[in-house]
Amino acid sequence: MSKRWIAASGVAVVAMAAGAVFGAFVMDRDPADPTPGVTVAASASPVASASPSPSPSPTRDEQFLVWGPSLADWDAALATAQSLPLERAAGQVIVASYNSTGTAGARTLVADHHLGGLIIMGDAVTTESALLALTAAAREGGGVRDWPVIVSVDHEGGTVARLSGPLPGMPAFMSAGSARDKTLVRNAYAAMGADMAELGFNLNYAPVADVTIGLADPTIRSRSAGSDPGRVAETVIAAMGGFIEGGVVPAIKHFPGHGSVTTDSHVALPIQGASVAQLAVSDLVPFERAINAGAPVVMMSHVAVTEWGGTPSTVDPDAYAYLRNELGFTGVIVTDAMNMRAVTDGRAPGAVAVEALVAGADIVLMPADVGAAHAAIVAAVNSGQLSRATLDQAAARGILLMRWQAGLTVSADAKALDGTYARVLAGNGATVVTDLCGTPLVGSTVSIRGGFPGERAALADALAVHGISNTGGGTSIVILGSSVKGANADVVVSMDGPWALADSRAETYVALYGRSHDALAGLADVLAGAVTPQAVWPVPIAGMPYGPCPSPR
Repeated sequence: MSKRWIAASGVAVVAMAAGAVFGAFVMDRDPADPTPGVTVAASASPVASASPSPSPSPTRDEQFLVWGPSLADWDAALATAQSLPLERAAGQVIVASYNSTGTAGARTLVADHHLGGLIIMGDAVTTESALLALTAAAREGGGVRDWPVIVSVDHEGGTVARLSGPLPGMPAFMSAGSARDKTLVRNAYAAMGADMAELGFNLNYAPVADVTIGLADPTIRSRSAGSDPGRVAETVIAAMGGFIEGGVVPAIKHFPGHGSVTTDSHVALPIQGASVAQLAVSDLVPFERAINAGAPVVMMSHVAVTEWGGTPSTVDPDAYAYLRNELGFTGVIVTDAMNMRAVTDGRAPGAVAVEALVAGADIVLMPADVGAAHAAIVAAVNSGQLSRATLDQAAARGILLMRWQAGLTVSADAKALDGTYARVLAGNGATVVTDLCGTPLVGSTVSIRGGFPGERAALADALAVHGISNTGGGTSIVILGSSVKGANADVVVSMDGPWALADSRAETYVALYGRSHDALAGLADVLAGAVTPQAVWPVPIAGMPYGPCPSPR
């Protein structure tokens, strides 16, 4: 397939941040032009004409990559990458993990290896002031250059929440998938993005674009928006637009889909036996639609697709070729963590970094040995195993991305949202099956069982705000954690995922998709009748009607 570009009208594609998909005017590019394959926008509302006249050829300042920058911006980024000494170019394509609160260590790690950036891990997250100092130190490590150091984090919400201390406790992404109001979803992630930006982060490895198969999926489950590719896609686009409105670059993951395999890539290599044609109507749908809506970054998973040769996608040229050529992706491709067993078994840290870049990666994330990875990249260019042109293309995409990010401004709407966004999303994303729709789901007194003591206390405190007392009598409530074993009560709440409800018996069933104090406050709003349940089931649950808020079995 030939590379493509799209002629834009000279207006920045701002609407892409909100998920608008523009019409495409596609032309063949000069094969000698190094610009990556591009999906392009013409206008949002093409006007029919009885006698169409030829459009003038756009200048490179008027040609926009679908996610924002112009092709002139690309030319400048490529020129910058080509001017870098080899050691600096080699570092630019690495984002290393940092798991300490020490600011000097972060600054030195970036500076010594000329890194593209850091991903801040859980042990480095303490107080807001400490995080501000740490992210500032990471930026300082980049020295004098006109594009920001990548200061990134893996903060999805739910079970993957590196910033759960300083930030509100967002529910898992399945809450966003179940919520009918995608404007509410976008607003919640815009507020979350704005909070992250205030802490000094500029890239988040979220949202998850995987389509889950449910309990047979050991890795993703409620991290996914659901099991329907179309609903997952619209949810991903809403969250992606929200992050951009909040000033943070989103990275959709884990291409070509991690939700339909039955092995956890942290511990072994997952094999995807479905054909690419089958994946195109299931797992790949959210990625394709999000790319068309302007996704700037895609994370490549370690999932091995049999049809592509059965090697981890992070080191498989066919996976990158499909993403670039078939889906027309022009943004940055970052690997999943390169310290995971699926890709480290039988591969040296330095060699696997080179292998990923040769295959088509732009950023090598979390190599097990940063120094070895950097040295191996330099050696590979010197030996000819990795061409300098390939390295320059990868480095240029990262430079282009971060120059674009530096121009993002936090929207007024994102700034206006207060710290209740996690609670609001949890309440509006809670799926409820009951006969009591439109009324409070509990009486004035309740008894709460299950969960951890802190969770029971948090729910009791949140209910007390509504005048509901946890007296040990009245409406019985059971809150379930990660167990798939059900319970019997007046109200059964499944916090981590909805599957335990299939084995439960209750008058009211609630799937919450979170167990943070903010999520439990959202649950209290639903139980007290302050929020009317509107969410639907993001995955099929045996015996449960679709919703919203229908009668139980």
